[in-house]
Amino acid sequence: MTSQDAAGMTREQVSQSTLEDEFGLVSDRYTHLQGLLEGAQRQVDDGPWRWNGGDVLPIGGGSGGVGEPPVGADDSNSYYLSAGRIIHPEGATGAESDLEPMTDYFDEQGWTSSVEDVSDTHYLLGDTGDGWQVEYAVSGNGQYSLTVYSELFWTNDYGALLKAVSSRLPADRPEESSPGEYVAFPRWDDPPLR
Repeated sequence: MTSQDAAGMTREQVSQSTLEDEFGLVSDRYTHLQGLLEGAQRQVDDGPWRWNGGDVLPIGGGSGGVGEPPVGADDSNSYYLSAGRIIHPEGATGAESDLEPMTDYFDEQGWTSSVEDVSDTHYLLGDTGDGWQVEYAVSGNGQYSLTVYSELFWTNDYGALLKAVSSRLPADRPEESSPGEYVAFPRWDDPPLR
């Protein structure tokens, strides 16, 4: 078991950080997440993808993330990031061979990967080796989805961090966007909107 988070930091190291410092780290991590998502999307389609949930807010560490959580991580002291998109390629039937462009991409990146089958869906899981997982799923109903997850990151106060981010975010999110288009992360000096 480890006490380090996805960035290799311990709780003690993070305890020296201010809320503003942590806000900056979330911003950097969010930008990295979006880069991973864009690179993977472009292997399938450069056109618009539907959004699958929110992207910007950190999510309490007690409810997910990937990998083995650091010892003692819970909703109050850790978080992860996630973003997902959905596409319905013309003529898509969920054939396992539809994973090949993404499998090739994961191999080019040097990521480890595995395939899991659940009912009529094939899940390709790619581990970046640095705290992130990219999941590409092809379903028999023609819906193909792409999701990026982080492992957990420590925070001094998840509630305060969530409020600092969410209070500065506009309420509107797009229904769809092309690869590389996403909601900009707020700046620390942006005034709270609510």
